[in-house]
Formats: sequence, C-alpha cells, structure tokens
Amino acid sequence: MGVGPPMVSAWLYAAVWAGVLADQFLGAAWCGIAAGQAMLAFLLLELPRQRRFALVLFLGLMAIGLAGVARADDPLGLYLAGWRRGAVYGAFYLALSSLRDAAETSPLVRRCGHHLAGRPAGQRYLALTGGGHLFGIILSYGAIDLLGAMVAGANSGSPGAKAGAGAARMRRMIVAIQRGFCVMNCWSPLNLMTAIVTTAIPAAPMRALLPVAFLAALGMTAIGWLDDRIGGGRANTGLESVSNDTWWVHARIVALVALVLVLSEAASLVLRVTLVGAVTLFVPLVALCWAVAQTWGREKNLWAAVRRRGEGFGRRLPGFRGEAATLACSGFMGIGAAGLIPAEAMGALLAHVPPLAVPLLVPVLLILTGQIGLNPVAVVALLGAALPDPARLGISPAVLALACMLGWAVGVSLTPMSASAMIAARWAGVSPWTVGSVWNARFGLGCLVLTWIVLSIAAVLGV
Repeated sequence: MGVGPPMVSAWLYAAVWAGVLADQFLGAAWCGIAAGQAMLAFLLLELPRQRRFALVLFLGLMAIGLAGVARADDPLGLYLAGWRRGAVYGAFYLALSSLRDAAETSPLVRRCGHHLAGRPAGQRYLALTGGGHLFGIILSYGAIDLLGAMVAGANSGSPGAKAGAGAARMRRMIVAIQRGFCVMNCWSPLNLMTAIVTTAIPAAPMRALLPVAFLAALGMTAIGWLDDRIGGGRANTGLESVSNDTWWVHARIVALVALVLVLSEAASLVLRVTLVGAVTLFVPLVALCWAVAQTWGREKNLWAAVRRRGEGFGRRLPGFRGEAATLACSGFMGIGAAGLIPAEAMGALLAHVPPLAVPLLVPVLLILTGQIGLNPVAVVALLGAALPDPARLGISPAVLALACMLGWAVGVSLTPMSASAMIAARWAGVSPWTVGSVWNARFGLGCLVLTWIVLSIAAVLGV
C-alpha cells in the first residue's frame, strides 16, 4: 500500500473494525473506545480530501454532538460513548463494502446483470426492480451503476433507441432499478438501516420486524409495478435479449446472500451478540472467500491470492472517507445530542399528541428532511436521541422502529439528494430532481399510504 497518509488511514480504519469486533464479541469495552478514537483519527487525517458536502456534514454533526457533550454531567463519558457508537457504524459500513468489492469483480454478477437487462417487455420491470433489490444487498449503490450500464448498452442497439420510444424505455428501466434498490433499504440486515435503527431504538425486536418489513417491501414493489403500467401504458417492446442464461443463473447469488444471512443470524444467537456485530464479522470473511475463489482457477497460491485482494481493498479504504464521515459523525451526534435535548422536555411536548401520530409522522419527516439533503442516518440517529422511552408515550418500540425502517425506503426514493437518485439521473440523462420528485412522486405517495396502513395494523395488533 506504500508509505504515507493513505497507508496510515487504511490501518486506522482496519483498527476500527478490529476494535469493534473485540468490543462486541469479547466484551472489551476499552477496545470499542479505542476504535472510536481511531475512527475520529481517520476522519481528521482525511479531512483535507473530503468532498465539500461531506465536509459541511462532518462539521455540522460534530458541532451538534459537541454541544450536547459540553452540557452533559459527564462530558468525557458521553464523548467516548458517542465515538464508540460512531465506530460501530463505520465498521459496519466497512464490512458491507468488502462484499461490494468482491461482487464488483465477479463474472457471475455480470452474467446475472446481462440476463436481467435483456428480459422481454412483459417481464422487464419486475426483473429489473428485483435485480436492483438483490444486487443492492451486495453492491449497494453499485447495483444501479452495474444494471444501468447494461440496460444502456442493450437499449442503444435496439430499434427506436434514438427516438422517443427508446428514451421512454430507458426511463422505465432505470426507474425500475432505482426503486428496487430503495425498497431494499427497509428490510435487509446487510444494510446501514439495520445498524442505525438497532442502536437508535434498542428496545425494538429487529429480528421480528425484518420479515414484516420484507412483506411491506413486496407491497412497495407491487405499487411500483402498477405505477409503471399506469404511467407507461403497454410495456415497451423492441429490446432483444442479450443473454442465453435462464433464471437459474441467479441461484448462486441468492445462495450467497442467504449464506451471509444464515451465518450472521447463527453467530448472533450462539454467541449472544447483536445481529449488527455478527454481520460486521462474517461479511468480510465471506467476501474474502468469494474474491479469492474468483482467481482460484488462474493461480493456486492461496496466500498470494488472499494478500493481493487484501492489499487492493486496503488501498480503497481512504476513499471511504465521505461515507465514514456521515455514518460515524451521525453515531457521535446521536449520543451527544442526548445531552442537548432533554428527554423530559420532548416527552412533555408529545404528551398531548395521539400515540399513533408519532410513528405515522416519522416517514413524513424522513421525506421532508430528504428534500434538503439530510441523510436518513442522521435523522434516525437524532430521533433516537430526542425521543424519550417510546413506552412513556404509549408507543410500542416495535412500531416506532418499523416506522423508521419503512420511512427510510420511502424517503430515499423521493429525495433528489440521495446517491441512488443521482446515479439513476446520470444514466437517464435528466436531473436528480426529475428522478426523485417527479418520476417517483406517485410511487412514493403510494408507498407512504402503504406504510401508514402497515403501521396502523401493527399498532392495533400490539406489535
């Protein structure tokens, strides 16, 4: 990796991951505290190279967190606890990025993408939104770029590509991919949402909520398909299949995702650690095995393959500075703000509000804050700090957490400020505002109504 600040940054971020695992699995709290300080050191070292938006966000979240720390009875304790949580978020993101790193070089992933991009007109929307959903689990935002490049290539060689029919077809395909990715955000354990909601509302039974959110995600997918049929009329034809594979080509990708989920859940139950901690441990191990397997046919030296992939990933670690700033500083702010916003005052303010109104307003808040560029990570972390114990307000922690989970997906689909909207807009040749606030307006409204219905049923059933 060379000598100099990039190498130092890479080792600092690796120390964050190791410290969080020692904290989670060995109960060594001092390792978690050390990981928090390593996270802060990484961000400070990379500060001169931060993008402007990430820099502003870093300074803003730090200011809120430090203001709360300054007012706390135990400032040092709150400061260390804040960065300890920030390290958890940063390590979780690092784990997910390792899986994306392996997926980006996988021939199998590209075969799957080619298969989806060339589906016949009647299958196209559901195939692409399903691909955005599944690939979003392992590739994150890279899923939109991967499938976007493939549908653009397939569309450019099809009849009518230069005419209005080709543009309309491209729009519908890109929107399908982006919606699939957005909907994935509300339920996948291999997603930042899981880590944020788990720590913001610790009393919520996340294991029980994830299947409920998955069913809601299927409902959102159906809303997207219906909106596509209403808005686009009959499915656009003229795009020929570019793949000879069958649907079975996706079986190994599904099995890989299932393997990570099963290993993480088993480790969580057997070792009695959080699901977030188990994912942080096992995802990089599965990713490394997957990456090495890709080169196994070309070289038989296992250690050389492991070292080469590890060094390549290490060189990429400093490039995670923007995402790490958003996540780690949101974690710090979420803890620090507890000293700034008295829970008693917020409880008194909400005492006269009907209990169900609070979870119903959470998705609306995530939509509105998304319009001005606030990431759901920061908003949900702040909600966790600002709201008192949900039981004191007559709200089930499960319902409040479910509101954050489903609202996360709706908010991301409607904001023009998200990375998913920006990437989709680039492939469609329009502005992010057009993708998030125009093309997805009807879809987002339908998903919001579905979210309200699900939350109302959950409240009535006493979930």
